[in-house]
Amino acid sequence: MLFLTHELAQEIVERTMKILNRNINVMNSEGIIIGSGDQTRINQLHAGALLVLKNEESIELDQVKASEMKGSRPGINLPIYFNNQPVGVIGITGEPHEIQNYAQLVKMAAELVLEQSVLLDRVQWKERLQSEIVNQLISGIQMNENGIRERLEFLGVNLSKSRVAVVLKQSTRIDFSNHKIIRALRYELSQEDLIGVTINDGIIILKNVINEIDFRSWLSLFKKWINKYDNTLVIGIGFVVDDLLNVKSSFQYAKRAIEIGQKLQPEKCFYHYEEYQLEISLSQLTSSKEMFYFYHRLIEHDKNGELIKTLEIYIEESGELNKVAERLFIHRNTLRYRLERILTITGKDPKNMKDVMELYIAKLLNDLT
Repeated sequence: MLFLTHELAQEIVERTMKILNRNINVMNSEGIIIGSGDQTRINQLHAGALLVLKNEESIELDQVKASEMKGSRPGINLPIYFNNQPVGVIGITGEPHEIQNYAQLVKMAAELVLEQSVLLDRVQWKERLQSEIVNQLISGIQMNENGIRERLEFLGVNLSKSRVAVVLKQSTRIDFSNHKIIRALRYELSQEDLIGVTINDGIIILKNVINEIDFRSWLSLFKKWINKYDNTLVIGIGFVVDDLLNVKSSFQYAKRAIEIGQKLQPEKCFYHYEEYQLEISLSQLTSSKEMFYFYHRLIEHDKNGELIKTLEIYIEESGELNKVAERLFIHRNTLRYRLERILTITGKDPKNMKDVMELYIAKLLNDLT
C-alpha cells in the first residue's frame, strides 16, 4: 500500500513548517524527495534519507557530511513510521545543534498526519463499500447473496437482522457529495446500521430494528437531531422487514411516504409509511373523472373552495359539528347549509358513513394527482 503520496508529503511539509520556521523535506521509501518547502528539490534523490531508511535511525548532517552525500544539505533526518514500519523520512534543514530540540516534535507531527490520512482513507473506503451494498439492496437487480453476505461480514453487519429503510432528501437541492452529513449521522447509528448515498444524492439508512420500543425511541431522538442539525431535510420511513435482502419494499414505501406526505402535508418533514398506508394504497388506483365524477362536479361548483375546505375539516374532526364550525369560524346553521350543498352537488351525503368515505377517497386521489 502506498502510504506517502506527493500530496500527503506536501501536506506534512506545510503543517510542520508552521511548527518550525525551517525548510522541511519529506522523502519516500526510495529516498526521493516528494514534498519540500523548496520546490526545486522535488524528485531529487536524498542520499541521507537512504542511510536513514537502511539503518532505521536518525542522522545529523553538518556542512561537511552533507557535502559528501548526494542531494543532501545540513540538517537532521528522521525515519517516519507507520504500524512500526519505516515508510519514509522527514528532514529539517539547518545546523543540527540549532534544530535538534525540535526534531522529535516534527517527526511526531508527520506521523500523526500520516495516521490521520490512512484512517480517513479507510473510513472513506468503508463508506463507499456501504453505499455500493445499499444501492444494490434497494435497486431490485439480481443479487449475489453470498457476495453481499461476505462484504457485510467484513463490515461487521448481520444480514439476517430486521431492518427498516429511512430515506433522507433535501427539500431544496443541495450537494451531498462531501458526505459531511454521512459522517455526522454515523454518531446517531449503530454498527449494524447501513448507510449509503444514491445516484440522485439521496441518503438511505437501513436501520437495524431490535424491537418496536427501541426503534420508536431511536426515531424520537433522530427527529430531534435532524431538526437541530439540518432543517432542510425531509425524511421518509418504510416498514420493518425481517431480512436485509427484502429491504427494497421498505425503501420504496419510504419514498412514497415522502411523495404523498409532501403533497398532503407539505409543512411536515417526517413522513412515516404507517401514517399514509391508505393514501399510498389509493395512489395506486386510477384516478379519473369518470370514476369520481361527483367530486369533480364539486370542484366545478365550488369556485372559492369553501365547500371543499368544509369537507376537509369535517373529515378531520370526524363529523363533530361544533368542532367543525369552530375551526371554520362559522355558525352551525352555515355549516349545515354547506353540507346540504355538498349533498345537492355530489349526491353524496357527508352524514352517511359510506358516502363520506367515497368523498374522502375521491378528495385524496384528486390531491395526489
